Amino acid sequence: MNAMARRSICGGLRDERGSALVAGLMLVFLMTMLGLALFGVARLDARLRLNSQTGVQALEIAEAGLERGLHLFYLEFTCGPTMTSPITAANCANPPTTDPLNVPPTYVPPSYLAPPNGNNQLARIPLNVGCPAAVVPDGAVGFKLLKQNQAFAGGTYTLCIRRWIDPATGNPVDNPHKAQFRSLGVLTSITGTIARIVQIDTTATVTANKPHAPFAIGGPAAGAIRGNALIAGSLQFVKCPGAGCVVATFGGGGGIQNNYSGLHAILHDRIPWRYADGTTVNTLNAVLKVKEGQIQITSNSACVGAQESGSGCGGGGNTPFQDTMSGIYMGASGTWGGSKGNCSAGLNGATTTNRNCNVWTSAQGPYPAGEPVSIPLLSDSTIIDDKGYRCFFNPPGAACPNAADPLPGGTNFPEYFYTGAWRIDSSRGDAGCDINVTGTAADCTTVLNALQAGATPDFGAGPAPVLPIKPTACTRQGATDSSSCTLTLAAGHIIGMIDGQPIRPDLEPINVYLKRLAAAPAGTPTFKTSPVDPVLDNRMYYQGKIMILADNPAGTPGFEIDQGLLPESTTNQPWCSLGTYLCGYAYPANHFLGLLTTGNILLGAGGSRDILAQFFAANPAGTAKFYVNGGIGNTQVAGTLTAQQFDFTGAGGVPSLFQAPWNLSALPGAAGPAAGAFVSIGSDNWKQIQ
Repeated sequence: MNAMARRSICGGLRDERGSALVAGLMLVFLMTMLGLALFGVARLDARLRLNSQTGVQALEIAEAGLERGLHLFYLEFTCGPTMTSPITAANCANPPTTDPLNVPPTYVPPSYLAPPNGNNQLARIPLNVGCPAAVVPDGAVGFKLLKQNQAFAGGTYTLCIRRWIDPATGNPVDNPHKAQFRSLGVLTSITGTIARIVQIDTTATVTANKPHAPFAIGGPAAGAIRGNALIAGSLQFVKCPGAGCVVATFGGGGGIQNNYSGLHAILHDRIPWRYADGTTVNTLNAVLKVKEGQIQITSNSACVGAQESGSGCGGGGNTPFQDTMSGIYMGASGTWGGSKGNCSAGLNGATTTNRNCNVWTSAQGPYPAGEPVSIPLLSDSTIIDDKGYRCFFNPPGAACPNAADPLPGGTNFPEYFYTGAWRIDSSRGDAGCDINVTGTAADCTTVLNALQAGATPDFGAGPAPVLPIKPTACTRQGATDSSSCTLTLAAGHIIGMIDGQPIRPDLEPINVYLKRLAAAPAGTPTFKTSPVDPVLDNRMYYQGKIMILADNPAGTPGFEIDQGLLPESTTNQPWCSLGTYLCGYAYPANHFLGLLTTGNILLGAGGSRDILAQFFAANPAGTAKFYVNGGIGNTQVAGTLTAQQFDFTGAGGVPSLFQAPWNLSALPGAAGPAAGAFVSIGSDNWKQIQ
């Protein structure tokens, strides 16, 4: 190759090396610019994510403000005994017993309204300051300040209230059951401060027109509680007539406590044992009310206001107070007695120690005026889901004894329970029997005979635990599909089904009416429980929500409970409508059973058992009782219990009664004439204003 060719080749190579250098530099420059752009995008994305997260958190803080408002609205309806009493655990166990403005229904004070319709307060908080402008950027008028700059989750909320606005007219309405809350949530992060504003309408639905305790006792006979017992929760003695009448004698291991200590796990785990914030329920706000009669305490280990630790009732005199009674209220004829009930020198409280008086309470006073003078009857008037019923239950062919409407000027009906119940009654011909095997009264005779013995009905083709219900009775309780209704009351299961769900479409319990057979022996129960298996699982379980009423002559057992009686353990069922917190527990939001009778309720002899349900026994004669007929070992009963007498004579141990749930407003509104829930707070029409 000549020299000129070599120079040409080498020069070309040198030119290409220069081009590669330029291209490399350009690539580095482009990659740098791309990296800077990506970094900027990443920073922007992170900032947007942080802003979005901060906005969500600010919204949650605003929601917390609304929850605070709903809670204050609830306290307004439940804390008494007067509209000026401080908000304390003891006072909130004594709902207001008068409506100062006579706005129906009784026990519902409209105080948050401005005069003359109210006293311009909510839960004792004056409403005399206008809502800050930051909460009403849309110019909404009428809001009053409730809480301002309340710290929550790293931010703050400001809460305001005004009269409910009728969406049809756009005008405010003086309705004491309704209000509108607005909440501003504010949160500051490294990207700045973000605010969110939300608004909600709320309604207080009155479900009872009288206060009550989860354990209420009282009749004409002396000895409201016979035998020893341990009661955890509020207890009310409404009647013990005659000089020297002893309402109860608490011996060793008996008395009243204010917590769930000692509750068996199989019961404990089925009820709300935590508050909504996840902390453990550490008090039942237990209140003792004694209208008349004497309570005797006869043992060092018998305590009214037992504590969780320490020796005896007083913790050795030095142990700090833990779970004393929230309040004790005695009538003029209410007294104390017994070797450890020498309380004339005063009850033990935060600063006193009376070693001869095993009674410990954080508050005390006279028996509240306006309280019931007797145990409610099934025939009493009631209010359920904001509707009045002149009689909760009135048997067919009888006239309701109450002429007045519970809700004057409101929506009222003659009777609640029987009108909508499935009727197992062979005394009124074919039309009175809602069992649909042959469609005749003979079907009900077969069922009632089986229920008396705790057996499964047999119509001639073998045991038939699932009973078909007539189409007319099915639609009576609100069914869409008139062929969808069935009832099971045997073989260890209690279940009613309507449209594929074990609950009524209006979310109240299914009503079942049992008419006792006229030929039944006096000591035979109308309904006797039965086990899943007497050896492998000696319990009866209920699913969904159901109430069974045994229409009995006074002095005869409506129910005999010989096994454990429990709700299914399942939670978060599709029919549960009480929110994430309550639906996370089996009882009472998912499953509920009410046993009501004009006769007695018997715990049959036979050893320990665990029971969770609502019980109600009362009749005009005042003789209905909750009783035992032999040894029942270490039996525990959780739920609520109303009877005219508790008789645990011969129980062979100390029966324990535990209030469940801790918040009685979680019970169905239709749960008995005194109702399970005093008032429930609902909300709707949620809006995000900003």
